[in-house]
Amino acid sequence: MKARQRGSGQIILRSALAAAIVMLCLFYVPTPYAVYTPGLVAPVAPMVQIDGSERDPEGAFMLTTIRLTYANYWMALQSMWDSDMMLYRKRDVIGDKSEVEYAARLTYVMQQSQSNAVEAAYRAADVPYRIATEQLAVTDIAPGSEDELRPGDRLLALDGQTVQDAETLSDQLSKRQAGEQLTWTVVRSGEEYQAISTLRQLVAADGLAPALGLQLAELRKLEPDDPGQTVRIDAGEIGGPSAGLMFALQIYDDLTGGVLADGRQIAGTGTIDPEGKVGPIGGISLKITAADAMGAELFLAPLQNAEEAAEKARRIGSSMEVIAVSTIDEAIARLQDKQG
Repeated sequence: MKARQRGSGQIILRSALAAAIVMLCLFYVPTPYAVYTPGLVAPVAPMVQIDGSERDPEGAFMLTTIRLTYANYWMALQSMWDSDMMLYRKRDVIGDKSEVEYAARLTYVMQQSQSNAVEAAYRAADVPYRIATEQLAVTDIAPGSEDELRPGDRLLALDGQTVQDAETLSDQLSKRQAGEQLTWTVVRSGEEYQAISTLRQLVAADGLAPALGLQLAELRKLEPDDPGQTVRIDAGEIGGPSAGLMFALQIYDDLTGGVLADGRQIAGTGTIDPEGKVGPIGGISLKITAADAMGAELFLAPLQNAEEAAEKARRIGSSMEVIAVSTIDEAIARLQDKQG
């Protein structure tokens, strides 16, 4: 009897141990995958400040995001049947950057997007302004590069000569030969460093990127002729360029009396350039899910993503209307047409 009890106990122990190992593998063992899921939907108004602006107390412009998580095996399995989980290889998401470098890139891209949004809104609202470039920042480097510059670096000087903007940097590099060593002074993680790189080719009409083997973002300050129309944006930890359209619409609304939202909950997404052109983004189906859950009535989508967005809205049974836009002016006109 005791032997039988001992055998039963060993079977239970082995089963429990096997279950624990399976759970450990499913939930805690790292994988080479990343998963995107619906993320934050947030009103833009608290992030934008313009002194003395009037706002609609009922309506709101809302940015939409997707959440990136480094997946465990359970999440990888879930993605096989959950349409709101998009699985990718981690290396296809962040490339050869570290997670810190990838986060820094998103921060600087967001800052550039905010600058573009302010300029696009100023243009749409006929606000006179001037542009001052504050700094250049590295956002991407060529795969496999042996140069010492990293994503997130802010460029202070080249060989001791102050770096001001892309135009002056092009002038500085135009005097250099392909293959020359370049010594940069940069700010990285709040500290000053020296970094070495090589000039890959002569600077030509196709810009700085091929010559340096990296992408730069100009961190610009827009100064309106009327200081009372100065825009300040604080997006907190939100990164990336896809909130550009919604920032631009909120700024435009603040500058023009706060009547554009007209009491409606308006979500959306899309990059924006200084001229007000709206560009495509990734993961729009996930943003549709998130916006619908937040009760958005309208969803502004870049023209290139609109069909996918509308199909997702139909598939989940949403009453939210998807509106395709290609410029900020078109977005304003469509929202005005639907007022009242």
